[in-house]
Amino acid sequence: MNSMIRLPICAAVVLTVPLLAGCSRTSPAPAANGRPNVLVILADDLGYSDIGAYGSEIRTPNLDRLAAEGGVLSNFHSTPLCSPTRADLLTGADHHLVGVGGLIQTTLPYQTGEDYGGFNDKARTIAEILQDAGYHTYMAGKWHLDAKGPQQWGFEHSFSLAPDAGAGNNFPPANGGNGADEPWYEDGKPVTVPADFFSSDEYARKIVSYIDARHDDGRPWFAYLSFQATHNPIQAPDDYLNRYAGVYDAGYDVIRDARIARQKALGILPQDFAPNPGLLPTALSPSSPDALLNAPWSALTDSQKQSESRQMEVYAAMTENMDANIGRVLDYLRRSGQYDNTLVIFLSDNGPDGNGDVNPSGAVDNSLANYGKPGSYVTRSVGWSLVSSAPFKGFKASIYEGGTSVPAIIRLPAKAPAHVINGALTSVLDLVPTILAQTGVPDPGTPFKGRDVPPLEGFSLLPLVRGTATTVRGPGDVLVEELYDHRYVIRGDYKLERTDPLYYGWSVVADHNWQLFDLHADRGENQVLTERDIFAPALALPGDPYTATVDDLVAAWKAYVQRTGLTLPPGQ
Repeated sequence: MNSMIRLPICAAVVLTVPLLAGCSRTSPAPAANGRPNVLVILADDLGYSDIGAYGSEIRTPNLDRLAAEGGVLSNFHSTPLCSPTRADLLTGADHHLVGVGGLIQTTLPYQTGEDYGGFNDKARTIAEILQDAGYHTYMAGKWHLDAKGPQQWGFEHSFSLAPDAGAGNNFPPANGGNGADEPWYEDGKPVTVPADFFSSDEYARKIVSYIDARHDDGRPWFAYLSFQATHNPIQAPDDYLNRYAGVYDAGYDVIRDARIARQKALGILPQDFAPNPGLLPTALSPSSPDALLNAPWSALTDSQKQSESRQMEVYAAMTENMDANIGRVLDYLRRSGQYDNTLVIFLSDNGPDGNGDVNPSGAVDNSLANYGKPGSYVTRSVGWSLVSSAPFKGFKASIYEGGTSVPAIIRLPAKAPAHVINGALTSVLDLVPTILAQTGVPDPGTPFKGRDVPPLEGFSLLPLVRGTATTVRGPGDVLVEELYDHRYVIRGDYKLERTDPLYYGWSVVADHNWQLFDLHADRGENQVLTERDIFAPALALPGDPYTATVDDLVAAWKAYVQRTGLTLPPGQ
């Protein structure tokens, strides 16, 4: 997510606000014994409340241990969708500037030019920077940034799903339907996977094998472990599939309320937090136009409840399996003596999926008994998606907090403070500056290898995780995001947002207008403070006390559009 506009106020803020580190992007950490390794772990479509450290009933002991040893960022934001988040994560620059204005395989008719379709020649990855500084660089998992693949962007070794694929079967090819079976590649060449293959298992095994092959040669390494889990199709190995039998029979509201209660008990949420009720206007999916996607649990038939419960059981199994594989990687690092010299970062790429299609890809066997097994292609409903995004409004592809607020954990190398929960506004754009600060590698600036690359836009999060600062952004800093004409601007406590109801073929009862929220008092986005006509943003309501605030945020939006060169629909 969030592109940031820097204002001159920063210099004054440093002098006047205690514990504010917002004016330092990549200030290096104190010297450690040897340059640290870096492990970045990315989950796909994992919701804010889907791991134990964020209130889930799903068993995630390895991520929970990581959270206990590090910093939990309770106000961390991705973009609403996967390709743009991955671009922000790897480049530290706004995704529009590096060719990823949306999903690389999905452009609307008005979206043309080098801002769409995949990495352009302005992209510069953290792998390239660290490789030039002497690091080994490895990648395993989902790429989804262009058709070239990770080997073209600084990764020494890689094992990935087809580089331009947004999703794929987690098992070997099983005639899983159109779009389900995607090939895998190692170092850019197609490979055949074994019969017992499961994506999360293999990605963890590969990243360990790459690290282990050269871990004792005196060079540090950067590893990017990018799971397909928990993207659809939701699938899991057989020995995981029945671990949550009956857990979800109580329905959406019971599970969601229990998660929110645990979030408050854990300190992820303040005790007085007012959650969004978890309801959205009725939505119809383009591929299942007769399927109501937002029905309450009480309105479902017994067979629908059985199907819904089983979907969530499989999702929980897939999540637990991913956590177990994260544990295998971390256990290897502990056994080999590398863990205490490794920066570990975990996050999700966006909010949870709420597609809700029962059979979007013509799978050969989507019978209830085959949910989650080879040959199935099952997705989750809006109801479970809003459980995963608890306590927020919305889910993947939306600019509501539920679409962009994701779990994020940073575990520093040894002797760092343990279990710091920080609620400062943070962004996926902050991760490249954080990595550079921890490794002591300077920002190479621009040009880079003859390419005119955009500057870094985020800040190092080391002060937050070390507990030496309460925020990295000052009152003059603005976070802006746009995706398929969904847009928001955040400055201080206020968020101005707009949802385009025509996005991506969905028919949604929504509002075209800019809407203003106070995130400090109402991060659940329950109360609209004021609205402004999107086509006449200069026309404020008479007597509106928020006129100046909206004017300021609209001006920041216009500056962002000009800076990034993004393409808006005709007439805007």
